[in-house]
Amino acid sequence: MVEHDTAMVENSTHTKNEKDGQLDIQHVESSNLDYDAQRLHDLGYKQEFKREISLLVQTGFSMATMGVLPNWMVGFGGSMVAGGPSSLFWGWIVVVPFVLCIAFSMAEVISAYPLAGGVYSWSFLLSNKKWGPFMAWITGYVYCIGLVTANITLAWSSVDFIYGIANVLNIAQITSKGAYVGLYCGIFVFATCCNWFGMKFSSIMNKFIVFWTLIGTLIIVCCVPAMAPTHRSAKWVFLEFLNKTGYDNKGMAFLLGLIVEGTKRADVTAPRGIIICILSAVVQGFALILITLFSIQDVDAIIESSMPIATFFTQTTNDKLCVFFLVIMLVAQFSSLCNSMLATVHIFWALSRDGCFPYSKVWYKLNPKTNVPTNALILQLVISIILIMPSFGSEVYWQAIMSAAVISINVSYGLPLLCRLIWVRRDMPKGPFSLGKLSIPLNIISCVWVGFFGVILCIPSVSPVTPETMNWASVMICGIMGFSVIFWLVSGRKSYKGPIETADE
Repeated sequence: MVEHDTAMVENSTHTKNEKDGQLDIQHVESSNLDYDAQRLHDLGYKQEFKREISLLVQTGFSMATMGVLPNWMVGFGGSMVAGGPSSLFWGWIVVVPFVLCIAFSMAEVISAYPLAGGVYSWSFLLSNKKWGPFMAWITGYVYCIGLVTANITLAWSSVDFIYGIANVLNIAQITSKGAYVGLYCGIFVFATCCNWFGMKFSSIMNKFIVFWTLIGTLIIVCCVPAMAPTHRSAKWVFLEFLNKTGYDNKGMAFLLGLIVEGTKRADVTAPRGIIICILSAVVQGFALILITLFSIQDVDAIIESSMPIATFFTQTTNDKLCVFFLVIMLVAQFSSLCNSMLATVHIFWALSRDGCFPYSKVWYKLNPKTNVPTNALILQLVISIILIMPSFGSEVYWQAIMSAAVISINVSYGLPLLCRLIWVRRDMPKGPFSLGKLSIPLNIISCVWVGFFGVILCIPSVSPVTPETMNWASVMICGIMGFSVIFWLVSGRKSYKGPIETADE
């Protein structure tokens, strides 16, 4: 057996069952700690977040954070340029198996290591003593950048929904960048205030959002095709290929169109929540794709529109229903923002706990009344407002933010899986959820897909490439990685030894 030489695993009191490799947790019954606190203690941590999240809330959190309903409907206009209907439908067919591989792989890891640090902690635990601190450091910073830029994207798209509603209802159109940025800041402040109340608010919101999303999706799926003046043929939906990217290669055009420590029994509930969410998202996505493609009226008007989804709803129904549908998606998108901010605060807190951030002691403090790291919450608010300001001077900057969010989060998902393949492989401790013999093959597929998809997301979306159409995400990602490596060489390698154990504090 390859020794997994990390500080947290060395102090673990778990033993492996010789027959099936499962963790022996029978000793928990005689412990003074409850099951979840004991699981954390065995990994080297003390319980600091209250366990207030059930499977329903976990599923709601995942569904709201993924935001299939608002995010796919907002982004489908771009895919109409790169491939059209065939890219939208067959692209989903191509992507789903790889997303499932990542989801199942991460569900297995989180079952073994149900820690608030998530991918950051996993990269350390799945590496060896020499490389663990560096891999955790890089993963933590990449994940932070991914979450912060994702928050910016979610808040900005919420602003799009609000002004889209206003522009549908009024003749005078709101296009001022100052108005957009001002409302963006207001939404961020409001979402921060909501998260100030901690897990209790999140639990209530996510129970609500499960039903809101399901009912909202059903309403849209039923109303749009029923009210659409005409319907496209099956041949058009499944075989029509539109290429307005400027690339002569149709394959390139198609690829461009592709574009939890507060949980009760986290080692069981979190994997179930991930799997239920992903499977629900797959079904939800297929339903939205089909009703959209069969109901599209004027393709050129949608492609040229500043808000394709509002144009689509207006064409297929009427202005009042368009507003109603946009409200459904606005609520779903705001919930996604709140959940993404909560995830951001937790990774900030985990990195601060381990001394990765400057002034870590400030960001590590939990509010005793709400059990929320409020200083970290304010920090992400300030960072998100500062980062939006350059958008006044360049539209290209905003596009780079969106691409960087997707690339960074995908890379942060792939890094712990890559660590496992390099250093641990089949010697990873098993939690209640295990993939068995499929574990390694699914990890390999996930890593290959993350690398491939990251390259695709860095390719300019149109040709010929100019400074205005250039995809600057690659430059931003290289800058982020360069900064984290330099910071590691200057400071991290001297003082940072990996996630700090807190079980004996």
